[in-house]
Amino acid sequence: MSRTLKNQCHDLQRAIEGFFEDLLVGVTAREDSRAFGAMVEKQITSNWESICKELKVEPLEIPGRRTIFDCAFSDGGFIYGLDVKTKDLDATSYSDGGICAVGNLLKFLANDNGVFLIVEVGHKKSQTKKDSRDIEYIRVAPFSCLPERSFRIENLGTGQVRLNDSVSEVFDEINWNRSNNEFFDIFTELTKTHYLRVIKDANTRIESIDTFKKNGYKGFRFGRK
Repeated sequence: MSRTLKNQCHDLQRAIEGFFEDLLVGVTAREDSRAFGAMVEKQITSNWESICKELKVEPLEIPGRRTIFDCAFSDGGFIYGLDVKTKDLDATSYSDGGICAVGNLLKFLANDNGVFLIVEVGHKKSQTKKDSRDIEYIRVAPFSCLPERSFRIENLGTGQVRLNDSVSEVFDEINWNRSNNEFFDIFTELTKTHYLRVIKDANTRIESIDTFKKNGYKGFRFGRK
């Protein structure tokens, strides 16, 4: 890479912040966090070529919704894909931190020579402007360098990667020097544990169905082990 990964993320963070300078205080509030997040994503993707020009990297075409990233650039033989996330700092409701499917992440990192970056924008209700929100911070971090405790896999499809913590919460714990192979050592074991748990749960449910049938289709319940 032409720059270290840490420097690359730092430069990208500063470039994105530059296009939010006028919005850091008093952004017009949207009807919900999802709409606000869509506005933030649009602000980045609409200025993507200018951001990449400042970074002196090659912008890639904005992808469709089926891609794991919202925008991307190439530099030094690598493809950097950015997943834009917003963090409502006022919200007390649960957020599952959904990222992408296990297989799609592995394909991007291993097959496409990809670097998967999380761009997190924290925002809260403005203290100075009515019906507005203040952007508190912007953080950029490579997913593969986040601390192991900060992500998990849930049982959706082939497995869904999710964050346990916001990027801001674990930013000081990022291992900027972790290689892809070191990440794969961690992630593949986590994935195997997940799939073994899925097999066990599926077998237990099959037993519940067999019991239901044996009892003349009465008193159904899923058993647990």
